Amino acid sequence: MMTNPILPNYIVLPVLILLLAAAVWSILMRRDKLWQKFLSGFRILVILTLVFFINIRPSVKRYNAQIELKNIDVLFVVDTTISMWAEDFSNAKTRMDGVQATCDYILEELAGSNFGLIRFDNRAQILAPFTQDTRSISDAFSTIKTPDPYYAKGSSLNVPYKEMEELLESSSKKEERKTIVLFISDGEITDSSKLESYKALEQYVDGGAVLGFGTKEGGKMKAGNAYSQKYVKDPETNQDALSKIDEDNLKKIAEDFQVDYLHVNQPEEVAYLMENIKNGSSIRMEDTEMVNYEDIYFYLAMALTAFMAWEIISLVFRKKL
Repeated sequence: MMTNPILPNYIVLPVLILLLAAAVWSILMRRDKLWQKFLSGFRILVILTLVFFINIRPSVKRYNAQIELKNIDVLFVVDTTISMWAEDFSNAKTRMDGVQATCDYILEELAGSNFGLIRFDNRAQILAPFTQDTRSISDAFSTIKTPDPYYAKGSSLNVPYKEMEELLESSSKKEERKTIVLFISDGEITDSSKLESYKALEQYVDGGAVLGFGTKEGGKMKAGNAYSQKYVKDPETNQDALSKIDEDNLKKIAEDFQVDYLHVNQPEEVAYLMENIKNGSSIRMEDTEMVNYEDIYFYLAMALTAFMAWEIISLVFRKKL
């Protein structure tokens, strides 16, 4: 069994313990009969236990499953420079929040494909070579953290070229497979470099898109992490720095790869792109010994609903009596 907590346990556990203590105190202060107090305590304990296990999102292994396989290699190339944490996505979320939500959507839509992931800031890093294990790709995304502003040395879109060439060339050598590139960035260049051409890599690419995140108005960037109260400062004005999308650079990269450029405001906006990719792929069903993980927290959610209903009904009848 694997877990993927929604909130860290060090936050959830103390809250649940405090709620349990408050519930026990309230039950002891009631003038109910002993068996009524016992049932109330039992319900509260079960409810809080279920909340804990739902939060950790347990999943179980499934072996020898029949899966739908697509003849596609999908390469995510993700800009992780500090500007990607500018707060100008949807509802003041960061661009990286939007990137992760969009990539999760793509992983679900193109399930059965091979996926690879490259991230880049001051340097490029292959976080995952091509794999059908979407959980490993999701886990790789979870390792991407806000860069230290003192580590950031300016943005360049030329950094991932060699790593892209390595994975794209390896994909092109596979028979009867299509290689899809999803280059994800705000297009900002701040290190005085000039955007170099990606045209030489176009020979390895069968489709995809350049996905742009950010706004022309720009957004401020938290210094250090999402919980920081300070924003990155512009060294020239000492005011909060604004990062603005540069769509000209992104459109140039899209032109080099001969793919579409798409400005993303919501994950679902890439739906038409997913349909085009799926329509151009071939599909086969295959028995595999690959390990898959199936979420089971929704079973716990059903049990939680039942116990919550029981508790509400008990409260209503107690008040009437």
